[in-house]
Amino acid sequence: MPIRITGPSCSRRGCRRPSWKDDLCSPCWRLARLFGHDPKLFAFTPLDGYRDERDAVEFDWDRFQRDLRGLDAA
Repeated sequence: MPIRITGPSCSRRGCRRPSWKDDLCSPCWRLARLFGHDPKLFAFTPLDGYRDERDAVEFDWDRFQRDLRGLDAA
């Protein structure tokens, strides 16, 4: 019987591991910290690399706006 993951997955494109911290899985989060990157920004670097010069990762504007609203409340 295969194991199904029902929770949120890693935000990084191409990674299917379960989300652990800052919306990244444990290996992606540790890699971001190793290179000194902000984990939330590291999620926008695709796991398999960029396909061509015009390739871009889709930005989650809804999450960005929620985060801004949270900063206004603080």
